[in-house]
Amino acid sequence: MSEFVKKTMIGYKELDSGRSNPECTHVILTVKEYDNLLQKIADAEQETRNEKRKAEEEKRASQNREQQTIQKANQVIEKWEKALEKEKGESAYQKGLNENLLRIARERANADRKLKPKKEHTGYVVVVSSEKIYRYKSGRRLESVKLWETVIQSPYSIEFPAKQAKKLILEEFFPENGEWEAARLGIERWVAGDYEDFLSAADKDEEFIQQNTALTGYRSFRANYRAGYWEMILVHTRPLEVVPKDMRVS
Repeated sequence: MSEFVKKTMIGYKELDSGRSNPECTHVILTVKEYDNLLQKIADAEQETRNEKRKAEEEKRASQNREQQTIQKANQVIEKWEKALEKEKGESAYQKGLNENLLRIARERANADRKLKPKKEHTGYVVVVSSEKIYRYKSGRRLESVKLWETVIQSPYSIEFPAKQAKKLILEEFFPENGEWEAARLGIERWVAGDYEDFLSAADKDEEFIQQNTALTGYRSFRANYRAGYWEMILVHTRPLEVVPKDMRVS
């Protein structure tokens, strides 16, 4: 059993009140107690080393997992980047090929219809423009209005699928950027809808009433098997201006 003592000139003096005695300076342990204490210290130090090693191993494992995850992600990104570059290359090639084929088709159509200059002409010409009566709703009543229908022939043969022909015509005749071909015919703007939508737009902007406006809600397409080309029927609010000679059917 351990003893709480006070160091003196001639040795150690045991204190009755033990550790609580303010004169206590030393604790005397038995060999067994001392060995047990050393063992506990050694066990604690070993446990600390073990925990430190486990923490370092876990850190390395976590870093390895993170690196593997990053490596896999980079491999996936690299794979898709290569696929994207390949697709871009193929798309650019296909686009160039398509543009070349469309150019040839347009030049042939222009030559067939005697449109000049063959290489520069857009290939769009006015076939006929006529006045027609359209019905529309005004509140609860059904009213009528005279609008104009203009048939515009495209340079695309009826051999083109309808979906492709419509897409090409809209992209070229109603481009988001660039010159609007309809402007050469005196059609100044367009409204996405029918005559009711036109009146609604005119209420907000009086210029609509004065301008020749195309109504895309009435726009349609047809395959003219006699002429051999796809045509667009455009409905607008006023008659065309004098059609330029290069936009008339020869």
